[in-house]
Amino acid sequence: MLKILLGGSPCTHWSIAKKGRETTASGIGWELFENSLIVKGRFKPDLFLYENNKSVSKEIKEQISKELGAPLQYINSALVSAQNRERFYCHNFGDVPQPEDRGILLQDILETDATTAIYQRPRGFNKGGIKYDKAPTLTSSDWQHNNFVIEPSEKPVYRVENGLIEIKGKAYPIKLPDGHYTIRKLTVTECCRLQTLPDDYCRAVSKTQAYRGLGNGWTAEVIIHLLGHALKDVPRNRMVIVISMYDGIGTGRYCLDKLGFNSFFKNIVYNAYEIDKYAIAIAKSN
Repeated sequence: MLKILLGGSPCTHWSIAKKGRETTASGIGWELFENSLIVKGRFKPDLFLYENNKSVSKEIKEQISKELGAPLQYINSALVSAQNRERFYCHNFGDVPQPEDRGILLQDILETDATTAIYQRPRGFNKGGIKYDKAPTLTSSDWQHNNFVIEPSEKPVYRVENGLIEIKGKAYPIKLPDGHYTIRKLTVTECCRLQTLPDDYCRAVSKTQAYRGLGNGWTAEVIIHLLGHALKDVPRNRMVIVISMYDGIGTGRYCLDKLGFNSFFKNIVYNAYEIDKYAIAIAKSN
């Protein structure tokens, strides 16, 4: 029997975006992490993988590594996707190399065929209107205001001239050729692609809940890279039991399926813990 523990406790209380965030190994955020420790102690997995945001404080990350008994590995999703998403992974898979850079750019995942620039928030213009070839990190609030695409338009909505774009009477520097442009939000399909999931992965819920679920989720191809390394020498024809803590939208299950688990192992039981009804709906629909 092969036992696998997956998870990544909610980072809400540890996030650098949260005012007064927790920076020590105590408080609600740490209690949420300790649930994974409890399961690890009782389940005694052969393989385990824990993920969280790179911006978590140094003290908390060091304590996580100590408690789980494994070093942290840092991977940016930009290597396998069109999204800058820096995360740390704690696992017992040994020395896993970084994924190869696939050279995927933002323009490669858009539903429209356009030369693009993207900004993390409208106030990005106040910071010089930098052009990005990768999308900023998706967050659970992207449905509201975070990510915008600028693309050419036949209609004179916004005009770029001499390296400046005018918005509401103010001119901002921008690295785009002269011409007319529109500004729009990323679509749900495009956000699925940023997380390297199928286009219709979030079909079971509203756009708002899809954005939230994707922002809270994993980049599938990073997880596939890590699990693929962990499982490459594991004997086949064994029963497999998986526990996924804070399962979210079920990306762990999707990754195992894409790795061909059903072809290699004779019996698989996937146990998922999640309390958000919309995330559960997405997971079940897949």
